[in-house]
Amino acid sequence: MEEQYGDRIEQYNLGLLSGAELERFEAEMLADPKLAEAVYEHRTAWEIGELLAEEHLRAQIRERFAAPPPPLQSVKKKKIWSTTSLTLLALFGTAGFLFWLNRPNAPPEPAKSMPTPEISPQKTPTGPAPQQPDQAPPPQAPIAQKRRQPTMRALALASYRAPEGLSGIRGGNDNENLGLAATAFFEKDYARVLELLANLPENERQEALSLRAHAHFGAKNFADAARDFSELEQGGVYRREAQWFAALAYLAAYPTDKKKVLESLGAIKQDGKHPYRTNAEKLSRAMLE
Repeated sequence: MEEQYGDRIEQYNLGLLSGAELERFEAEMLADPKLAEAVYEHRTAWEIGELLAEEHLRAQIRERFAAPPPPLQSVKKKKIWSTTSLTLLALFGTAGFLFWLNRPNAPPEPAKSMPTPEISPQKTPTGPAPQQPDQAPPPQAPIAQKRRQPTMRALALASYRAPEGLSGIRGGNDNENLGLAATAFFEKDYARVLELLANLPENERQEALSLRAHAHFGAKNFADAARDFSELEQGGVYRREAQWFAALAYLAAYPTDKKKVLESLGAIKQDGKHPYRTNAEKLSRAMLE
């Protein structure tokens, strides 16, 4: 759906559409429930991603304050600072005393005015209210701005971040397709990636399978992504990484099967050395809210 409408979904959620273009896009959303759902999921993924980023930042701040304070500077600097502080305090104290002596007199209180006589309120007519001229109804909020509970698919999309290791895939001299596929992936040309990696090379199968799985996820082929990530999880090289992304892909492909996803996240949380343990904890909480 996002590929069909290009950047219009993102432009709509950013408020960049206006005039006839905005009216035409919202009319298309009313006529196509799938488009409206795609716009909603795009916006929700942004909102949840921002919340997760804020929570991560707060955790970093808490860790920073929990760290021991830096060592004190030398005694010589402490003494210089103490002398300087006392001098400044003395100067401020003197200035404040002089200001108090020369302060202006307080203005006199205003004379009390005579009480005004009470005026009885006029009686309002009890008949029907006069008709007002026809007014246009208030504008309705755009469809995508109506607040709803985030869907499981939106949670999966918000939790997804392509790993940095994908940028290191170059491909060998005997496998030019892998290098071309890596370039296409970072250009978000997922269809080109899937075309180049339809047949995985034997000598770099794990790297190519990882790249293809992420391309499936980017292209919204969530079931295919879950299949590739599950196969990658059995290989051993990308086992932990594939375990996390397989859970996301499965959640996006089968959002009603929360039990299986929570079991996968539980296995990740029990692994004290898992690189995605914190992510799994956050996603589990969000799914159970």
